[in-house]
Amino acid sequence: MARILIIDDEEPVRRLLLKTLERAKHEVYQADNGKSGLRQCSQVPIDLVITDIVMPDGEGLETIMQLKQLHPGLKIFAMSGAQFNMGLDVLALAKSLGAARIFQKPFTIEEIIKAVNDETSASSL
Repeated sequence: MARILIIDDEEPVRRLLLKTLERAKHEVYQADNGKSGLRQCSQVPIDLVITDIVMPDGEGLETIMQLKQLHPGLKIFAMSGAQFNMGLDVLALAKSLGAARIFQKPFTIEEIIKAVNDETSASSL
């Protein structure tokens, strides 16, 4: 079982991931923006963060950089429905900033579950 934080400004995405990951016996937290996610990471030990990239109030790339600075060993997955934002490939940039896995929205829930299982079993949480 892993403690997973989902950061996404889209409530339906958070709800889908929350229910799916809880069914897989993980302890799941959620935040609707990067600032709130950073606060939660400082209050609760988190094993894995799944974050959106394009969000108001603490977008994902900035959040990944701050999380990696504060928690260097933290596993992070990045997801985005907009591959390019202001001419930048945001998912490639997220990977270069330390995201362990990247997902283009829409993704399948099976992709996420497999990646979570691979990462959490590999690091023996």
